[in-house]
Amino acid sequence: MPPYNLNSENDFTPNELSKHSMPKFGKILFIIIFTTIGVISLSFGIVYLMKYLNEQTTKPEQTMQETKQFKKINLQPTLDRWLSSQVSKKNSSILIYDLNNQEIIARNNDFSQNNSLGLENLFLAYQIYTKIAQGAIKKEKLIIVDTEQISIDNCLSKILQENHSGCATSLVSEIGENSFKQFLKDQSYTNTNFASHLTNTTDLLSLSKRLNAHPDFSEQLWQEFKTKLTPQNNNKNPLLTGFSKLAVYGLYGAQTNDVTNANLSYPLFNNLYFLETKQEDPKDRQTFVLIFLASDIDSASLIDLAKAIEATILE
Repeated sequence: MPPYNLNSENDFTPNELSKHSMPKFGKILFIIIFTTIGVISLSFGIVYLMKYLNEQTTKPEQTMQETKQFKKINLQPTLDRWLSSQVSKKNSSILIYDLNNQEIIARNNDFSQNNSLGLENLFLAYQIYTKIAQGAIKKEKLIIVDTEQISIDNCLSKILQENHSGCATSLVSEIGENSFKQFLKDQSYTNTNFASHLTNTTDLLSLSKRLNAHPDFSEQLWQEFKTKLTPQNNNKNPLLTGFSKLAVYGLYGAQTNDVTNANLSYPLFNNLYFLETKQEDPKDRQTFVLIFLASDIDSASLIDLAKAIEATILE
């Protein structure tokens, strides 16, 4: 007969019961820990997978935007050929900048300070539009210009399209002469003196790039600004008659010796124009800035330069 265990389960002490229960408790604890780790790992795996799939979905579009390349153009040989036909290279301070590739593509005598007849109004107009965006000025407000009342919006058109000195003076008074001087100082336009009609290509290029990006006012205001910069009559400016395939907008100022002569001669002739190719999709358009401060130049030379620049850009 097998030995009979005289001790029942009820006779075990608490310590003995604990020893008998440990194997079962350890297994349960192991299962709980393993399951928890598995759930956490699975969660991390799902999150990582979703992030990876999202990156793969957006990456092609981002890559296309980052790798958008525009044709690189060197206009220096074109400019040099034109300069070789001029009486003096020193009479022309020229800088041409590729906004898309962010590089200067042609230049001549572009460090000197020059008469800024007409072009200084671009600094004033930019400051006025900034004030409009801030709500400090209303476009509809009427201001006194000489003896008549003209709206600020109309005066902006006049200074950009007609180099209207009366409107320029009244607009400076509207924002305050000291405020305008402070704006020029804050933006580091150190070579520009509005009252003395002086500037250089460095300041004008800096303003052109800022205008193109227009961080100080909305796209809607920029389009209004751009409309005012669009030439109303190309025949007034011989340089513009040389451009037939590029979109052109900007401003100019000139002094002429003879308004009746077909081949006009200009003691002073200043231009700042954006030259833009005409692709259907705006994202494909290439834009250049032409800054041209000249003295003692004739209209035929201006037309020749415009035609040469356009031909090189489009070839």
